[in-house]
Amino acid sequence: MTNDRSSQGGGALLTLDSVLTIREGECWGVVGGNGSGKSSLAMALTRDGSFRDAQRVSSLEKVLCVSFEDELSLLEREIYEDDSEFLDRVDQGRTTRELVTELMDDSVDMEAIISMMQLERFIDTGFRILSTGERRRMMIARALAQAPDMLVLDEPFDGLDVDFTRHLDELIAGLSGKMPVVLIVNRLSQLGGQITHLAGLSQGELIIAGSRDEVEKSPLWKQFQSTHVDVASLPGLPPGFEPYVPDAERPVVEMRDVKVGYHQKPIIDGLDWVIMPGENWKVSGPNGCGKSTLVNLVSGDHPQCYANEIYLFGKQRGQGESIWDIKRHMGLMSTALHQQYRVTVTVETVVLSGFFDSIGVYRQAKPWQRDLAAEWLEFLGMSAMKGELFQRLSFGQQRMLLIARALVKRPHLLILDEPCIGLDPANRALVVGLVERICANDLAQLLYISHEPEDHIACLTHELKFEEIKPRPNSGPAYRIVKGPVLS
Repeated sequence: MTNDRSSQGGGALLTLDSVLTIREGECWGVVGGNGSGKSSLAMALTRDGSFRDAQRVSSLEKVLCVSFEDELSLLEREIYEDDSEFLDRVDQGRTTRELVTELMDDSVDMEAIISMMQLERFIDTGFRILSTGERRRMMIARALAQAPDMLVLDEPFDGLDVDFTRHLDELIAGLSGKMPVVLIVNRLSQLGGQITHLAGLSQGELIIAGSRDEVEKSPLWKQFQSTHVDVASLPGLPPGFEPYVPDAERPVVEMRDVKVGYHQKPIIDGLDWVIMPGENWKVSGPNGCGKSTLVNLVSGDHPQCYANEIYLFGKQRGQGESIWDIKRHMGLMSTALHQQYRVTVTVETVVLSGFFDSIGVYRQAKPWQRDLAAEWLEFLGMSAMKGELFQRLSFGQQRMLLIARALVKRPHLLILDEPCIGLDPANRALVVGLVERICANDLAQLLYISHEPEDHIACLTHELKFEEIKPRPNSGPAYRIVKGPVLS
């Protein structure tokens, strides 16, 4: 291991003994595969604890971390404190303003934080209805409002749209001049020019660390750049599998004049949309524009889906159809589902729950279902984790399991909402290759939502794109929806 102890900055501010030393004026970039120990390292840097047997010594009073794990913990609290049953409305949780100011330091200028993180549009929106990207921005603002002495950002770019990703990169460069910053990422492309030092993790150990120039010359660093993955043969089909056979003249999904809004604010207004057999759609647009709302309308997980004219597999929502008859042809992986998957279950149970479209399994699984679940775990290289608890896995490992859950029953319509968030390069390549193989062999139709141009899916044929337009006075931002052959 290269461990640069040279004093390029000032004195040591934080040390994990025999592992890592962070000095004044340094900005660290940390990379590693899913399950390599990145989140454990972040916890050791920010709290009393250890990374393996390394002791934490710090002269800093307030070292804060922004991570998906902390975001999920905050969501748990908001759900636990849900007061909907005592109100005449659905409790959407504390607002962005309330959460940012909850632990705010007296020295911090709240308006400056709002402007810096561009929170104006959703500053008074409840946490539970924020989009993925909006939650990330709120969590970073919440940390900054506490006036940290050092900031650890664990996958801060995941879930953000392209424009805010560029903005955040510039913000991190500015912050790194004022305090030590540790940036933990899966994508090496997210290591901006402000990074002075690099570290790489593998199997719970720091295998390389030092100045950026020195580390980038090391042969070990090339291992973190490898993305080649051979997608093996797909796991088998369920016994007696009967695929959905679409009528060439009938849409798989159809929406007619769909309108959705919150608190008299329109999110989707007058949408007509048809997905015909053989079409694979990409959905794109800025954070908060309504992409996840659209996905939830299709999946039936949005409360306003029954107030609109929506057809799935030729059947209209709310006209007496069985929800299970609809869902058995549909596989879903989304951030919302990930956040809802809070039951304490094993890795195997998560995959098995895909057969039942449930969160957890509440009936006896059949032997062939367990066999197929085992095949998917082997496909993902996670067979040895079969009996481990889902909550103890890394965020990226959890995402991979939820993708397998969506695929285990071989659905006709596969909905993937930001599936590559939290995945390392190898697992991203596995997901992209898997989706390409499914589409190339006409095994499923795809509805794919993503901000990342790196995660290019060649089989996409059409795109629905939310484009921001000049807002009307006092109405907030508005979006027009453009549909057609793939636009980008």
